[in-house]
Amino acid sequence: MKIIAIVVLYNDNTEEAAYNVMMLARQVDKVCLVDNSADACPERFKDIGNAVYLPQYQNKGIAAAQNVGLRYAFEQGADYVLFADPDSTTPEQAVDMLSETYQRLVGQGYNVGGVGSVARNKMTQQMYPLRSNLLRELPELNVKEVTYTMNSISLYPTQLFKDVGLMDESLFIDGVDCEFCWRAATRGFRFLLDNNVVIDHVLGMGTKTIGGKARAMTPPFRMYYQYRNFLWLCRRDYVPRKWLLENGRNYIVKALYYPLMVAPRWRYLKNICRGIAAGVRLQGKNS
Repeated sequence: MKIIAIVVLYNDNTEEAAYNVMMLARQVDKVCLVDNSADACPERFKDIGNAVYLPQYQNKGIAAAQNVGLRYAFEQGADYVLFADPDSTTPEQAVDMLSETYQRLVGQGYNVGGVGSVARNKMTQQMYPLRSNLLRELPELNVKEVTYTMNSISLYPTQLFKDVGLMDESLFIDGVDCEFCWRAATRGFRFLLDNNVVIDHVLGMGTKTIGGKARAMTPPFRMYYQYRNFLWLCRRDYVPRKWLLENGRNYIVKALYYPLMVAPRWRYLKNICRGIAAGVRLQGKNS
């Protein structure tokens, strides 16, 4: 069984990224590093013997970079791919546990699309709430069934992408992992989280309590993609209604809160307006 990990880099020329890639490389057959940075930095990862470095010399977006990694995995004859982020450390034996859980669920008749990790806030050590993503708890299997798995430390069979298609590059960054899983669900695939695999992760720039609810803080440039992609996804009939309602409320709050309370206010307002205009005017397409 051959597992290739795919890690998308973007200005991650840091000791933390090198350490996390090294820890991940110990658990897989090969790590495919797809670098969206303008300047390549292969030296940072030169001591990782089973890493292949694929510089793109421009920011093509996470979806396009993941597709580069997926095509590489296909060429290498990988049975599984594991998506990981450079800022998340892979726990000991995580890949083995995800693989064992996948095989166990398939053996019990589940049409498994992917098995992911459970995310914990690196700063607060609190578990991130799943909210509309949670479909059901399966305590007898020690897993949760969800509508989508995150890109960070999640295992998928390569055949899934041959059956369903690649990542939607038109989305660029926000909602890429969600959209793929929802699209796969229309073909009967199910996605689960292994309660035994817990990773420390940070969404956006950390969290802040707004309106009595902890919310991930978003950098200004991401606002454009969040609002644009939300409006695009509203037009796709396979997107869960619960997700649309929850995120619709969140984006209304963000549109009021960020331009008034978070610096740089003008940049937030500008990107929100640009995202709404693009979302109304254009329509993304599946890969």
